[in-house]
Amino acid sequence: MNQQTMTIWALVAATTLLAACGGSGGGEAGSELIAKRTPSAQLQLKAVSSCADWRGFAAESFVERALSPVYYYADGGPVPVAAEGDATGGASAPDFTDTNTQEVGVDEADLIETDSARGIIYALHRETGSVRVIDAVPAAASHEVGRIDLGASAYLYGQYLDPVAQRLTTVVGDSVGTRLDFYDVSDAAQPAHLGQYRVDGYYLSSRRIGTRIHLIASHYFTGLDALYSSEAFNSGVNAWFEAEAAGDAERADEQRAELLALAQAEANNAPLAELVPNTATAVDAPLTPMDCAALYRPEVATAMATLTMTSIDMDGSNAAAIGAVNNAWMVYASADNVYLAQTSNGWFFAPFQVDQTSVHRFEISDSGPAVPKGAGVVDGWLLNRYAMSESDGHLRLATSRSDSCNSVNPNETCPAEASVPTNDVTVLRLDDNALTQVGHVTGFGNDERVFSARFVGDVGYVVTFRQIDPLFTFDLSDPTDPILLGEVEIPGFSSYIHPISDDVLLTIGREGGEGGVGTGNAFQLQLFDVSDLTNPTRIAAATPAIEPDDYAYSLAEYEPLAFTYAPATDTTGLLSIPAQIGSPAESRAFSGFITWDIDTAGVITEQLRVDHKQTGGGDACPPVADGSEGGCTSFAPVYYNAPLRSVIATNATSQTLYTLSDAFLIVTDAATGSELATLEFE
Repeated sequence: MNQQTMTIWALVAATTLLAACGGSGGGEAGSELIAKRTPSAQLQLKAVSSCADWRGFAAESFVERALSPVYYYADGGPVPVAAEGDATGGASAPDFTDTNTQEVGVDEADLIETDSARGIIYALHRETGSVRVIDAVPAAASHEVGRIDLGASAYLYGQYLDPVAQRLTTVVGDSVGTRLDFYDVSDAAQPAHLGQYRVDGYYLSSRRIGTRIHLIASHYFTGLDALYSSEAFNSGVNAWFEAEAAGDAERADEQRAELLALAQAEANNAPLAELVPNTATAVDAPLTPMDCAALYRPEVATAMATLTMTSIDMDGSNAAAIGAVNNAWMVYASADNVYLAQTSNGWFFAPFQVDQTSVHRFEISDSGPAVPKGAGVVDGWLLNRYAMSESDGHLRLATSRSDSCNSVNPNETCPAEASVPTNDVTVLRLDDNALTQVGHVTGFGNDERVFSARFVGDVGYVVTFRQIDPLFTFDLSDPTDPILLGEVEIPGFSSYIHPISDDVLLTIGREGGEGGVGTGNAFQLQLFDVSDLTNPTRIAAATPAIEPDDYAYSLAEYEPLAFTYAPATDTTGLLSIPAQIGSPAESRAFSGFITWDIDTAGVITEQLRVDHKQTGGGDACPPVADGSEGGCTSFAPVYYNAPLRSVIATNATSQTLYTLSDAFLIVTDAATGSELATLEFE
């Protein structure tokens, strides 16, 4: 779409929306509007009957998107809101920490994987597009023994390791789309390539359950893009908006019919490969269109994107893929199901659509493709995957509702019933192929939003934040009657919750700002005693020591995979997190890892720091919590090599810390802080 056409459509859309609301002044007309909720029945997926059915649906969806007052198409489709010798390790290999996953038995692709039995670490190095195979035992002799080159232009999302079968799978994005590469790593020095799977579209997420990987990629179909430069189609769109603004329903219907005819003709003539996802199951094999029989669509026209869900074994065999029309951006998986979620401001097109989240459930197994098994809608929007959790067939969700019924609505007046800024915990159950609400708690943390959530068995924990940090506890033992039990208010907020025992939570977030409200300059660790769920209590808090003009940030605040905790006893453990301290003084600048001794009795003690930064120049600024760079002029000119992941190795007498940045793997004695080995990535 050219800029001129896009501007015309946007202006007409805004005019139409304001006219419907009686102007932008917030008058009485706005209060008479009816807030719109999308029924879940419209979202249920059904199998496509034929390729002709699919072409018709594509045409209808294209027109619906073009005529949406909430239209914000961008050219190109959606933009994704990332040796020597053999190694055997030896019998004395310590126990390495694994990837910090949300659910037990549901592995998540990570930058670092460990094989405790052989003392092997697999580290992704994005700068060179490679996997570095490290013989990490003994720690002081850690060295690279093998390498897997994935392509310098590839983006390495993560990897999976099955240490029993000795299979490694890498997840890579390239110019074509997303690919999986499968390796036999029984000889760590010489990994053997077993096969490859490719799908067009950008990588959304994946999970490994047992020996099977479930990959989700988003594919925008391009077969109708020529319509964006079509004078006839653009003129028809503008005419439709004009008819709508004038209240001429008959003329608007006529224009819609003409647009649909143009879109249908374009869809009929488009190659199938431009309308459906394309896959390949062999190296260098051409991508071929997915069978239309494997495609699913909702009842109503919605989106211009198809999510491809591929289930495949870790040796590259038994690939089974389906495509489902969906704009979901959030993925949660239990051992039995994958859930896709999408908030209303990127899914529904209706003006005055209240905050809602659509959820689709897909049943997975150890063979065959995923199967759509119902969809549902809940009020509010989800923060992240940790705001969802399945237990005994029930899906629990923690959501927030804003004070606006449509975040892209230029009119400030919304229906009164939509303007309720609050939070909800909702329980859904599959009934008659629909995810139906069976339990609900609302009205907590009003005028705040969810900043973190965690569900553990029959208990839910939700943190909301605006100026202070309320931690709420919920009893979910009866899914039809969830109960808010207690709360505690703390300055600052927690962005990640990590249960370290049945009675104690460890959280990371931001400290309170000036006067105890807002956010301060440092990340904060907290311990909460939740033995009495009606009266949760903070028992400890700690922040890294910094000067007033410094700023401390941790990737673990928003990336749970960067959070590494190794229990030592039932009541103690060692925490390792990446940390960056921006400072105008070079001596105080830091980019590496900080470890903390954790005692559930109520003690958090900083133990050591492992610095990965390089001095002597550079202009890279450390990131801060809001994603901005902070301004290089404010910080010392050092190379803030980004700290990424850490591994803690524990044996009978000691612990060893392995820390990974985009420049180094540094091995450190976790008790003394003495450096044992450093591997610099070339």
